[in-house]
Amino acid sequence: MKVRKTKDIIRVLKQKGFEQFPEKQHHHFFYLVINGKKQHIHTYFSHGLNEYGEKLMSIVKKQLRFRETSTAEGFFDCPISGEDYIEMLRENGEV
Repeated sequence: MKVRKTKDIIRVLKQKGFEQFPEKQHHHFFYLVINGKKQHIHTYFSHGLNEYGEKLMSIVKKQLRFRETSTAEGFFDCPISGEDYIEMLRENGEV
């Protein structure tokens, strides 16, 4: 996966149904919320990192339950909507 700025990743997550839950002081936790219910799908970001490289983006991809890198790239580049993402999760039995 390509390198991305942390603020851009967070912006996309918020646009596609994720909400921030302050559970730890040293990380920003984001959980998927569907119809007002917090789901088990989540990711988190360190306060100090401005950019996520290939290795960390790979971890984020797994946390968000993407099976293919191209699908994850589409999610962050915005061709895949929040509704499409939730549908993909349903098809894969994640939600």
